[in-house]
Amino acid sequence: MAGALVSASTGAMGSLLGKLGAMLTDEYKMLKNVRGDIKFLKDELEVMNAFLLKMSDVEDADEPTKLRVTAVREMSYKIEDNIDKFMVLVVDRESCSPEARGIRKLIDKCNSLLPDVKTRHKIAKEVKDIKNQLKEVSDRFLRYKTDESSSLPAKDKVDPRLRAVYKDATDLVGINGPREELVKWLNEEEGESLRFVSIVGYGGLGRTTLATQIRANLGIGANFECGAFVSISRKPDMKAILKSILSQICKQDSSCSGLDDVQLIIDKIRESLQDRRYFIIIDDIWELGTWETLKCAFVKNKCGSRIMITTRIVDVAKSCSPSNEDLVYEMKPLSEADSKKLFFKRIFGCEESCPDSLKEASKEILKKCGGLPLAINAISSLLATTRETKEEWDRVRHSIRSSKSKNDIIETMNYILSLSYFDLPHHLRSCILYLALFPEDELIERQRLVRRWISEGFIHGESEQDLMELGEEYFHELVNRSLIQPERIGYDGKVWNCRVHDTILDFLIAKSSEENLCTVLKKQCKPDGIVRRLSLMGTEDEEILEQLDLSHARSIGAFGDIKRLPPLGKSKSLRVLDLQDCSKLKNHHIKDIERLYQLRYLDISFTGIKELPKQIGELQYLETLIAFYDLCELPESTSRLRRLARLFVGPDCKLPDGLGNLVNLQELECIDALQLKHVEELGKLANLRKLKISWRTDGIEGNKLVQSKEKLVSALCKLDECGLCSLSIDYFSGEKDGEGPFLPALGCIHEVCVYGQGIFWIIRWLPSLRNLHKLYFADPKKIEQQDIEMIGLIPNLLELSLRLEIDYTPRLVIRCEGFQQLQSFGVSGARMGDLMFEPGAMPRIKELKLLSFQEKPKSDAGDFDFGIQYLSSLGCLTVSLFCVDSTAAEVKAAEDAFKSMAEANPNRPTLMMTREFPECVLQDEQIDMAGSGTTQEKEESA
Repeated sequence: MAGALVSASTGAMGSLLGKLGAMLTDEYKMLKNVRGDIKFLKDELEVMNAFLLKMSDVEDADEPTKLRVTAVREMSYKIEDNIDKFMVLVVDRESCSPEARGIRKLIDKCNSLLPDVKTRHKIAKEVKDIKNQLKEVSDRFLRYKTDESSSLPAKDKVDPRLRAVYKDATDLVGINGPREELVKWLNEEEGESLRFVSIVGYGGLGRTTLATQIRANLGIGANFECGAFVSISRKPDMKAILKSILSQICKQDSSCSGLDDVQLIIDKIRESLQDRRYFIIIDDIWELGTWETLKCAFVKNKCGSRIMITTRIVDVAKSCSPSNEDLVYEMKPLSEADSKKLFFKRIFGCEESCPDSLKEASKEILKKCGGLPLAINAISSLLATTRETKEEWDRVRHSIRSSKSKNDIIETMNYILSLSYFDLPHHLRSCILYLALFPEDELIERQRLVRRWISEGFIHGESEQDLMELGEEYFHELVNRSLIQPERIGYDGKVWNCRVHDTILDFLIAKSSEENLCTVLKKQCKPDGIVRRLSLMGTEDEEILEQLDLSHARSIGAFGDIKRLPPLGKSKSLRVLDLQDCSKLKNHHIKDIERLYQLRYLDISFTGIKELPKQIGELQYLETLIAFYDLCELPESTSRLRRLARLFVGPDCKLPDGLGNLVNLQELECIDALQLKHVEELGKLANLRKLKISWRTDGIEGNKLVQSKEKLVSALCKLDECGLCSLSIDYFSGEKDGEGPFLPALGCIHEVCVYGQGIFWIIRWLPSLRNLHKLYFADPKKIEQQDIEMIGLIPNLLELSLRLEIDYTPRLVIRCEGFQQLQSFGVSGARMGDLMFEPGAMPRIKELKLLSFQEKPKSDAGDFDFGIQYLSSLGCLTVSLFCVDSTAAEVKAAEDAFKSMAEANPNRPTLMMTREFPECVLQDEQIDMAGSGTTQEKEESA
């Protein structure tokens, strides 16, 4: 059902309503009375869904309401499990192989319609049972009906963020640097025009505290004639906020008397600010509409006025500071030193007073806090009231989120984090809670997460909408809201990986447990209730693992060195089985998975599993199969997986005949195309949108090679005509490959990776590829200036990476004529003097990477002036220095030189510099020994 609303709070209700609607269509031939019962279920569940949605926004529901919500939500899962069983029966009859369908027709002729009638009667009985259970749930709560208003908080609570406004500066740690930098920004004279500064960061980093300290530092009265400080709620009362601003700038409450119209209040504020230098702080803005309204009240005078905004949302911060002269400051966690200082100050007064027996435990606790001031304050306040024993401290570390303590700061931490959660739209709540299944500090790959969301049914788009693209929008929205920490951000702004801050992860685990979305097993602790989604991390008690009832489980994910899995045969509701990187698992661990008829997602990549069951074709709902590098061969029955949309295998994996039967395949990676037995089958995959192939001619001789190439070219041309969006080619050059271009200039070719030394003819072919975006060369024997200039002619090249062989690399000059669209340039293995940028070169370059850079020149003529200052759009310069056989002075000189180059660039790019093999830097005594040895050798030769 397109656009179905999926939320953690509504359970399976969104997708279930879509399925019930489908069962009422003519496609499903139901008995007459069954259709009536299904219509009843659908109508009843729509009302229940509305109830769940309403209650999902109540942050502090009473116990009767919580019980009712849980019962209705769990009922939706149970009904969907049954509906899915019915649908399997229909799919099994319709999607079996043509040969099987022929046999089925013969059986039907012999047995009339008896099997179909039996199936429909079975469904009728099950639907009756569901209907009765639904009535029982409704009747039960009618008997104990309570006023829904009791679900709301009895009284307004004081916003705990208010305390940050009155924080004593002597209690603060790590604030001096950010405060001084922001004060400098605010004090910079820019024609005395109105200037905006935004502070952005996730909840608990101390944005409000920082803003308050800046306000105190600048001083209302000394530097500004008037000012105001207002905090914004998730559902702001704009009239009250504007009145607060007006009363603060006029310094009298009576200024708001008689003003009940928002426009009149705005007019009064503008009149009061017209000729005055003002400083206003708008704290914790949640959405742009609020800012657009408030902005109307602020006069753009020439008095040097300043406005500071704090927010958790990156897009809001950028929109509030839109011009080039306005600034966005990204809050960072406290450093390790400042974290220690704050932690020990609150408990012992200073670090030196901490008992030795607690220092190891304190290190683990601080790691868990991850530099988040709110978490450090909360946990240190709790520890200050406990006994000073390691056991007690360990208990606090492991149970901080579930602590029954009435510690006020703990409640504040919960409140701050829940604000961000309840501000999410419903469809993102399931997505963020799903992250509770991943371990602490886990680097979570974006596409892996999105594929799992899709298989769980969390992503619902309009007809023909690409679910991967929609899921990636969801992912980046969570990054934008500062709920997940981005890792490896590309030049295009896309985030490749993310992590979840430990404190936020604890909140998600607690919240997902409350919603019964995810279960994270703890040692010697069996979960209460039904397990819906299970995360295994290798620390589980084996006996408990054996006792788990996974008959209702929809997802099982395993991590690390896990050696065993719970029995899978009875997990008939399982949608997702993710075993990626569990290297100690073997073939027997996935025995019976062909019985998991609801399975949508299977990942066995980088495990010890080398074979799939021969009956894998029974999994008619399977959408994603990932088996990188370990799998030797796909079973023949794989060609029956009609719903398979994404297939990822290693280039050495043998594919089955009948590849063309996978009519819904959208992504295929990575196949050794010339080794395919029936390469023409590729051309039948009309829905394919992304394809990655490996082109290897080794082992194919003479006429057979010519025929394979012709068939492959024909298949790829057909795919190009059918709308293939992205073709990636890993090309391994060999001795037989110098005769000329191996493919026509297809519009779908987006990426080419060339491995080997014979690159001359392929370079002449590349400029004809109008849509080539990524190009990578690994260890070309020799690359000349004319080669670089030829590559520069590729019209739409966005990324270029060169891994050079040092002995064969001449001086390469990047001229202004080429690379007009290039945004990312990476060079590995270069030395000083290998590279030079002329003025005007690479006008759109955003990212320059110099990896394994050797600071020693080939000759004395080398220097550090690469011309980096001419790269006018450069935003990020990444350098890793290769330290082997270099002296400490040489490495330091190289680092200083790169710092100078970055500072000389007018765009002031971010510089990220690391050392490779720092342990191999030559020490002074090694240099002395090498020098004396040389002298001795000279004396002996003399």
